[in-house]
Amino acid sequence: MSEPSPPVVEDARARLRRRAVLLPLLLVVLAYGNAVRGGFVWDDHSLIEEQEVVRELAPLPDYFTRMFWSDPMGVSRGYYRPLVTLGYAVEYALFGGAPEGFHLMNLLFHLVVVAWVFLLCRRAGASPWGATVGAAAFGVFPRLTESVAWIAGRTDVLAAVFTLGALLVYRADTASRRWGAAALVLTGLLCKEVAVAGVVGLVVLELTAVRARERRFGQAVRNLLPMGVALVLYGGLRLNALRSDVRELDAGASSGLALLERAEAGLAALGHYAVMLVDALRPRLQQGVLGEHPLAWVLLGAGVLVALGLSLWKWGGRLSPLEKAALATAACALALVLHAIPLGLHTLASDRFLYVPVAMGVVALAAPLERAARLRPRAGLAVAVVTLTAFAGATHLRNRDWMDELRLWRVAEQVSGPDDAFVQQQLGGLYMEAHRYEEALGHLRQSVRQKSRFTGIKGYNNLALCLTKLGQHSEAITLFEDMVRQQPGYRRGHLNLAMAFARAGRFDSALTQLQRLESMSPGDTVIPELRALFERSRDTLARLPRGTPGGVEAASVAETRAKLFQELGAPHEAALSWEAVLGAKDATAEQRLQATGFLVFEGDLGRAKRALEWLRQARPEDERLPLLEEALLARASLDASR
Repeated sequence: MSEPSPPVVEDARARLRRRAVLLPLLLVVLAYGNAVRGGFVWDDHSLIEEQEVVRELAPLPDYFTRMFWSDPMGVSRGYYRPLVTLGYAVEYALFGGAPEGFHLMNLLFHLVVVAWVFLLCRRAGASPWGATVGAAAFGVFPRLTESVAWIAGRTDVLAAVFTLGALLVYRADTASRRWGAAALVLTGLLCKEVAVAGVVGLVVLELTAVRARERRFGQAVRNLLPMGVALVLYGGLRLNALRSDVRELDAGASSGLALLERAEAGLAALGHYAVMLVDALRPRLQQGVLGEHPLAWVLLGAGVLVALGLSLWKWGGRLSPLEKAALATAACALALVLHAIPLGLHTLASDRFLYVPVAMGVVALAAPLERAARLRPRAGLAVAVVTLTAFAGATHLRNRDWMDELRLWRVAEQVSGPDDAFVQQQLGGLYMEAHRYEEALGHLRQSVRQKSRFTGIKGYNNLALCLTKLGQHSEAITLFEDMVRQQPGYRRGHLNLAMAFARAGRFDSALTQLQRLESMSPGDTVIPELRALFERSRDTLARLPRGTPGGVEAASVAETRAKLFQELGAPHEAALSWEAVLGAKDATAEQRLQATGFLVFEGDLGRAKRALEWLRQARPEDERLPLLEEALLARASLDASR
């Protein structure tokens, strides 16, 4: 009787190859670990903090019957991404509105995409090590930090989760797999429109099979029927949401371009994206301005297009069907942001738009590049190690910029210079949020001074708002009137014009403007509230003794005037009245405390410091003193980043 054979000992290398996917995931976690500590920045405020359906969970159908940017007083951007908003709402409930939870989810979604890239690379013919390098290069590609470290940038990540998932699930010979892939594509479309590139990839996959005579054309069409159903369902949901969106559509700067100008813009954008892929270690915000591209970028884009065409003609036949499908998906995803159709954009190119193209590009090129690297394995290994190390380091450093909003825009200003209208707008907005209107005015005037297409209606709106906060109402009203004349459907402009009239004491004009706004927004609950505020303010001011804010008057009169201007959102006039309270001989300690509190949060920093010093001496035991000191420190801390 023969002895039993020894147990099979699994080879360590084989075991490691099977677990190779863990290596790129680990590298991504190390590179993006610091991003989880970030806060809300840029569009996060509008899409999360200011959205009622995010802060409070709404009935499920509500998320599918509204557009992505659902500010009723703004303009529509034409984006339909209900699952993103629903995801924000669920996370807000789970994490109590803490930004760290949102950042953690961004990282988890990105890790899923990295795993999908690895699996698709393997299916396309790459070895475990080739797939590892490809997935890792994608996972820590520095230009993609905008999609991962920025909460609002997750739209591309989610679209990639489902688009790549559809390519993994799809099997032409299994109906359930075809319908499953279609469901994933539909889910991706409900996250971002770029998921339509996945349909293009699957069409190429089927056409490649037809060309290879693996199936007939009619059979390929039947195989793609579920994709058609997914597109029809998506179109129906989108049209239903658009029908209920009565706002004016902002199609961006591209809507005003002639056909030739649009073609030039597309070539210039392609040139920018080519440079961005080569110059991967220096991510930045908003590359170029649509309609203001130099000829050099157009020529570069034309050269890139010719080079891509020649490369595809020469080597395209050597690609596997999946590699061709991945390449087609990448090309479609990139083509969607080359301004052939208006997308509500003013920038020429953005890092986040590279997310899906880079993912699919890696899938298409991982195996061919691995075969080339095998000719000189040591050199290939050295290049891979150096590249991944540099990518991971650059990504980790870039995450630090996304963790602090002021730092983000200060870095952007250093990169693009003080003449970048978009960056100046953002810096002005940050100073306005800190109630530092003088500094904000400098940045906002600079943004408008450039006369850039990027300035747009929002730039003039913010400038006019800042002027009203500083009490410069005449200039603000002129700007608002020009704005609503040029874009009559911009309801926020009409609302701000009414507020500017009220802050200037022109209540009859403010009420007339509200009537115009009400005809544009019937049923809006804000308008009756504002009408009541304006009428009450008009009557209150009429009853007060005549005088100017800041003059010598009784503390009770100055307090009433200050609170009225506070309610109207006029901090300049309110500050003058609260200073009158501080100067009044009959002011009580509580009135002085209220005056100090307002000056700390919204008044001039110098006066606020003096008022706070009085409070320290007069009421050192007051429990509100630490809060006021912290608030003043936060406002003053913006100077630390200068």
